[in-house]
Amino acid sequence: MILVIPCHNEPDLIGTLESLIDCQTPSFQVEVIVVVNQKVGSQASIFGKQNSETIEAFKVWNEKLQNKALKFHLIEALDMPAKHAGVGLARKIGMDEALRRFQSIERDGTIVCLDADCHVSKNYLTAIAKEFSDSSAGLGEVHFEHQFELETDPNLKAGIINYELFLHYYVEGLKKAGFPYAIQTIGSCMLVKASTYAKHGGMNKRKAGEDFYFLHKIIPHEEFMEVASATVYPSCRTSDRVPFGTGKAQQDWLDQETKAYLTYDPKIFYELESLFNSVESLFQNDIDTVISELPEVPRDFINHHSFIDKIDLIKSNCKDLAQFQKQFYIWFDGFLCMKFVHFVRDNYYENIPIERAVSDLMNIDEANATKQLIRVRNHYCKK
Repeated sequence: MILVIPCHNEPDLIGTLESLIDCQTPSFQVEVIVVVNQKVGSQASIFGKQNSETIEAFKVWNEKLQNKALKFHLIEALDMPAKHAGVGLARKIGMDEALRRFQSIERDGTIVCLDADCHVSKNYLTAIAKEFSDSSAGLGEVHFEHQFELETDPNLKAGIINYELFLHYYVEGLKKAGFPYAIQTIGSCMLVKASTYAKHGGMNKRKAGEDFYFLHKIIPHEEFMEVASATVYPSCRTSDRVPFGTGKAQQDWLDQETKAYLTYDPKIFYELESLFNSVESLFQNDIDTVISELPEVPRDFINHHSFIDKIDLIKSNCKDLAQFQKQFYIWFDGFLCMKFVHFVRDNYYENIPIERAVSDLMNIDEANATKQLIRVRNHYCKK
């Protein structure tokens, strides 16, 4: 098992590494690769100074380390080209090196992704080893929870509760719509077998959303599993490094004037369900006829984006329904689901308070977001 941790402008990398030291360890060797990264020419910037301090702190800490079950390595990626510099390339550098190391010993090991602002449960390593490494799954993720109980800033606490609740709500909405690949896409929770990573061309170089595209590229082709018995604890902090994700959501929450957290109306997922319910009919019958008989919202989405020709092309290359369904959902992936949700929000159903959305979609009879989140964690996340 090799863990890969991208690190850019992180003040407490050692806290994350100490969290791993506190873990129970599996019977085999575990390595950790930290990739301290920045774009070329950043040495004199505030980010460059923090990265230099992090590198020195790591060296001092690693020299004193007595733990023999975990070995820590650091890659200094301090001159990444400006065009690609970011978390995607940093993950790729570390994951490619993990693959190389596994190939050198002819082992199909597990590549584990983590972030430099996360802590983990004490059974994190052993649970991954037992549930994922020993399984036939090629792709997976670890359960996550933000430790909102430890957040002293009431605004950040409220923001992270709402954001985590939204993450679970959105995935549950996709599940209810019938999307077969409805999963969380959080970079600090990803798991992949080395052979799977190699087969699908490795990590992309995206500056943001690299985890989303990586997982959705692979999941239609590989067995997927969640390690629900262990937990990653991501940070609740704000961040301006990427245009979306936890840090950006937290900053947006602090910046907005009203403190009502709005999200997608559940009606949107039922509209998506009506589209997915037509997939079998699209293969068996005339496509134009099937589209014309869809409810107004999904029909408008298909026609607005001129997708009929794309569906027809997929159909013409499939010999049976099973093949058509697989190819349909390779095309209509997580990104296209999001595009559908945004289209319907912008044209039909406005956002509503998240407490109401969760209550309606997930049948949780609570009016308080904190209580809803606890219920969601207990009843939906660890089935």
